[in-house]
Amino acid sequence: MKSKREEPPLTVMGPGTHWDGDLTFEGRVRVDGHFEGRLYTEDVLEVGTTGRIEGELDVARAIISGRIIGKIRVRDTLVVESTGIIEGHLDAAVVELRPGATLNATVRITGFSDEF
Repeated sequence: MKSKREEPPLTVMGPGTHWDGDLTFEGRVRVDGHFEGRLYTEDVLEVGTTGRIEGELDVARAIISGRIIGKIRVRDTLVVESTGIIEGHLDAAVVELRPGATLNATVRITGFSDEF
């Protein structure tokens, strides 16, 4: 049986796409295009190397290989890959930065907790 981390995304915003607005997803989502607005999921957000998000994010877990500008809240684990860039404000329980990752943000690491 595959773990949650290995399951493919249920929703993919492919390269070349652009979305402005608010989105709420059920299940794992991957962004390879450009998203502006607010995004919420109780599962994993993946941002591919061509992905760019500007706005507010509230996600359970995240794997970032692209760029995020704005405010991001990760209730569990955030992984910023070597190509990943985060600018703005970050609240997360656990953060893993791979060599080469860029983090230019106000950061609050909370550890695992029911409160944020």
